[in-house]
Amino acid sequence: MSTKPIRLGDKEQKRKKSLQRRVLQHLKHHGPKHYDNLSLLFDPHRTGETGLAVEALKRRHYLKIGQDGMVQITGSGLRVLEEQI
Repeated sequence: MSTKPIRLGDKEQKRKKSLQRRVLQHLKHHGPKHYDNLSLLFDPHRTGETGLAVEALKRRHYLKIGQDGMVQITGSGLRVLEEQI
């Protein structure tokens, strides 16, 4: 039985999904956080990965970002987390 090696694109996709899931879990357990604080927490080297993850989650309506930069999880985001468990 042969197993297919994980391609670079697959690995990258899994890493992005993992970051998105961690952001959702953090917001669920700790409540709303300022966008900048999320970036510092998940991306201390400032690669921009957290910003991309937050924007992807926002496009799917799993997060909302207030005028003041506060990021909070939505009902859809909570449901997605519950389905993954």
